[in-house]
Amino acid sequence: MAFYSYRKRYILIYCLTFLLFVPIYYRLFDLQILNREKLIDLAARQHNLVIEIPPKRGYIYDRNNNELAISLKVPSIYIVPRLIYNKEEMGKKLADLLHLDYSYVHERLSRDKSFVWLKRKVNEEDAKKIKTLNDPNVNIIYENKRFYPHRTLLAHVLGFCDIDNKGLEGIELTEDTYLRGRSGYHYTKRDARGRKVVALEDTIIPPVHGHDLILTIDQYIQHIVESELETAFTKWKAKGAIAIVLDCREGKVLAMANFPTYDLNEYSHANEAFRRNRAITDCFEPGSVFKIVTATGALQEGIVSTDETLFCENGEYRVAGGRVLHDVHPYGTLTIPEVIIKSSNIGTVKIAQKLGNEKLYHYIQQFGFGNFTHIDLPGEVRGISNSPEKWSKISITAIPIGQEIAVTALQMVTALSAIANGGRLVTPYVVDKVRDGKGVVIKDKQPFIKRTFINKSVSDIMRDILIQVVQEGTGKRARIEGVAVAGKTGTAQKILEDGRGYSHSNFISSFIGFVPADDPLFSIIVVLDDPRPLYYGGTVAAPVFKNIAEKTLHYLGYTKKDSTV
Repeated sequence: MAFYSYRKRYILIYCLTFLLFVPIYYRLFDLQILNREKLIDLAARQHNLVIEIPPKRGYIYDRNNNELAISLKVPSIYIVPRLIYNKEEMGKKLADLLHLDYSYVHERLSRDKSFVWLKRKVNEEDAKKIKTLNDPNVNIIYENKRFYPHRTLLAHVLGFCDIDNKGLEGIELTEDTYLRGRSGYHYTKRDARGRKVVALEDTIIPPVHGHDLILTIDQYIQHIVESELETAFTKWKAKGAIAIVLDCREGKVLAMANFPTYDLNEYSHANEAFRRNRAITDCFEPGSVFKIVTATGALQEGIVSTDETLFCENGEYRVAGGRVLHDVHPYGTLTIPEVIIKSSNIGTVKIAQKLGNEKLYHYIQQFGFGNFTHIDLPGEVRGISNSPEKWSKISITAIPIGQEIAVTALQMVTALSAIANGGRLVTPYVVDKVRDGKGVVIKDKQPFIKRTFINKSVSDIMRDILIQVVQEGTGKRARIEGVAVAGKTGTAQKILEDGRGYSHSNFISSFIGFVPADDPLFSIIVVLDDPRPLYYGGTVAAPVFKNIAEKTLHYLGYTKKDSTV
């Protein structure tokens, strides 16, 4: 009897013990069989930390290796929210230390991740505050931040990057593939408290840093251009201003400036309109500077000659459609050169009527208008140049003098360079070389001549005419003592906002030219949008051209001659 009692107790204890272990067995089965993959993944996410190592973005230099855009190491703050348990307390601390909104910090802490940015590219003061927390789950990593040492200098050409060092505008955008490099990765282990286990670190894949750019831009010439342009922009209370200095033989852009401008280091605070590169994005009716195209086409075709004369109707000429053309001053009989020197609208239209619609349009195209120059900058527009089928009866009396056509400043200075260099249309460019971190050039830009479409004899004639424009015509304020200057003024009425006619109080004022005229080094265009109270191109734009050209020649070591050509 005692045996049976003992056996019952034994079975009872055995059953109870078995029942007690059932949940344990189930839990082990659950952990090791049912949720094995999930738990392995969870452990990996808790203990394996992958930190991206961003590459150093390539530097941008001017043609003399002066730094224009650089990258410096700055601290960024990251958190490991998965291992931060008292999120409310930590959130309040971080919001207070870094002057952040608590809701923003709380949202970041609530993410089920092992790496989350909290505040990037901070100053050293904020970094020191974080270090005082002595918490491995709130830490610092150093990133490269883009800096522009000269702040506003060349702003519209350089452009800028976002916080991830991705190019958004200008050269930073177009050459982003070369500049940005390739990220590396740091694979490391953490213990249960979130501390790095140095002995168990796996590997580091180093980043590949970006390539450097060497531009055609000359920092000193750029400074001259921006200084002179800003002075004129302010003096004449203009809405906008543009200036370009172009190597007329090879197409290298030596300087390109726009006003208003902005600080590249504070681009997010700048007015979006100020960030526009007006030199390639804004098109305008050029006015009298466009007469160069009409005269060149007629001379190239042999339709007119330099000793031929035209009657300029004493300043009033009635044409098709009831339109009446006027000259600023009434002229009688003028030679072909005098038509351009005195900037006669009537004389220029009579030259165009001899040339005809089709041939005029042909030369407009040959000079590159209505098409891209293909400069290596983003945002370039074609301008507006309609084919003859879309011309009205009066178009032949408007287009030759720079109306009913829209051009960019870059198109205009590129076209003039074809006169300066003997008839070759060049492709303007800004990036000269790309080199790697060891200084090896991996890409070397070569000048590209699109076509030769003007005989040298014709370009020489036009050069002599443009010299006379400066010596005795409308461009006298562009004269430089001891230097032969060739150029042309432009004063174009702006179209009314409703598109019905032209304004009598709003103008685009310009001057375009090249120096030294007898052996040109560079071409320059200066454009002022709606200057006041004076507005003639020869008055407001020509002096800017003179100052830029004179100072640039001095900087380049050009020796003045005793007399002009």
